Amino acid sequence: MAADSWTEKVLTKTLLKSITLSDIAISIAGLFVFSSVMNRLSSKGFMQWPLLGCLPSLSLHLHEIFEYITKTLSEAGGTFPYRGLWKSGAFGFITMDPANVEHMLKTNFKNYPKGKYYRERFSELLGDGIFNADDEMWKVQRRAASGEMHSARFVEYSAKTIEELTHNKLIKLAEKLSRDGRSVDLQDMFLRFTFDNICMAALGVDLECLNIELPEVPFARAFEQATEYSLFRSYITTEPM
Repeated sequence: MAADSWTEKVLTKTLLKSITLSDIAISIAGLFVFSSVMNRLSSKGFMQWPLLGCLPSLSLHLHEIFEYITKTLSEAGGTFPYRGLWKSGAFGFITMDPANVEHMLKTNFKNYPKGKYYRERFSELLGDGIFNADDEMWKVQRRAASGEMHSARFVEYSAKTIEELTHNKLIKLAEKLSRDGRSVDLQDMFLRFTFDNICMAALGVDLECLNIELPEVPFARAFEQATEYSLFRSYITTEPM
């Protein structure tokens, strides 16, 4: 027994001396890849990388982020969990199931507050507005907004705004593009329509995003970038909740 113990100690010391930092690095990398592949095979949704979460997957598809998320949702059956960077506090579920959406936003809304993490990440863009508020602050703002948005004057003005934008700009723009034989990104076109509609209905200002020339509107572009950056930041921040 003593001889066996001595032999074991000698072999252990010899093995430890022969192991280099590169061997350790290769082993960790192998474990890293194996863990990621097994996670991918055993779960649906974004590939969850050790420590990095879904960040690599999102970064690779940043140029087509909405298409990528939609495709992933379809493959996952409509709902899947996600994680951001380790200790970032970014984790949750992404869903497009109408029943889930109705449950969270209507029938059981009080049980799904945005929380401190969400409010902090989007505070620079949304401030304390209704889209970033919780509890009593949200109720107060909802009452104020609901009263205004359901007033006869606002409904009439909104309907008139949409009609004018559709007939005077959207249809004319589509006809012009058709005559010229030009292709157009429908997502960009409808985004312009939506942005013009919101600004006219809420602020009484026409930013003219739907002009025939499809101009680059600085404010619209800045708002879109701020939205994208705020969303991306929610996955990469390393501050705990």
